[in-house]
Amino acid sequence: MESQTCSSCNEDLTEGARCTVCNQSLHYHCAGITEGGYRKLGDRKHTWRCHRCRQLSVGAAQLPSSPRSPISESDSAILMEIRALSAKFTSLEGLKDEMSALRNEFADLKSSFQTQFDDMAKKFGVKIENMEQRILHLEKVQGQVEELRAKLDRMDDETESREQWLRSNNVEIKGIPQSLNENLFEMVTKIGQKINYPISKTQINFISRVPTREKDHIKPIIVGFCNRYVKEDFIAAARYESKSTTLIASHIGLPGKNKIFINDHLTLRNKMLLSKTKKAAAETDFRYVWVKHAKIHARKTDTSPVITVKTEKDLGKIV
Repeated sequence: MESQTCSSCNEDLTEGARCTVCNQSLHYHCAGITEGGYRKLGDRKHTWRCHRCRQLSVGAAQLPSSPRSPISESDSAILMEIRALSAKFTSLEGLKDEMSALRNEFADLKSSFQTQFDDMAKKFGVKIENMEQRILHLEKVQGQVEELRAKLDRMDDETESREQWLRSNNVEIKGIPQSLNENLFEMVTKIGQKINYPISKTQINFISRVPTREKDHIKPIIVGFCNRYVKEDFIAAARYESKSTTLIASHIGLPGKNKIFINDHLTLRNKMLLSKTKKAAAETDFRYVWVKHAKIHARKTDTSPVITVKTEKDLGKIV
């Protein structure tokens, strides 16, 4: 389109809508239509009319057919209102066309997306199904692993309980210095005399020193009694004696002032649990931690309930 002026605003115009009646050109906004709407008119551009021509055609259509029928003032006002409404609806025609074109574009876009989605579903459907099956398989395997872990934990607890039960007749004596050609039975006999609980050979099943992991490297002595009740009475007598006098090496005729400790023969796991219990008790102001019948007990005060510590989970009770 050559450079000219808009018939509505008289400003320069390089591109716009052309009226097919008056053959005048207007800016799109002056013509009451968008550029996209005008372009989508297609062949209907050849019948498009500007506002002025539409109003003239409406006015001509509503003029009285005979000069003998004059227009009253009220009819003239109604006619003006009709013309004004006609001018307003004129701009809506182009908008209607534009909305129709957008609706078609949206339908095409929706169809395109649906096609792409169907293609993706076909392409990845098998892979997704395989992944879901693998996930279900992994969940099943995980459940089996958890069951096996629980079973192993139960077996471990049962093994620990059995091992501790096998030591139920044993006493562990720590602090007695080692020497060549030492007589362990004689040492135990002297301890029995010191704590007022005499011991005879017929009451002892075995007696021996065993390796230790402690830093002093003094191997403890394990005494296996033939009767568990004898073992319990022996430990009780030793603890009663320790309330008044600390048992040391010189009390049984040995040199030095090493303290002698007499306790239940605990498994390695229970020894570690006892150490952790003492640490937790010290951090939470528990006054008492002791072992009785090879079981670990803790108590905060003289009147507090007694807590039995069987596993590390029970340490949570020491608060």
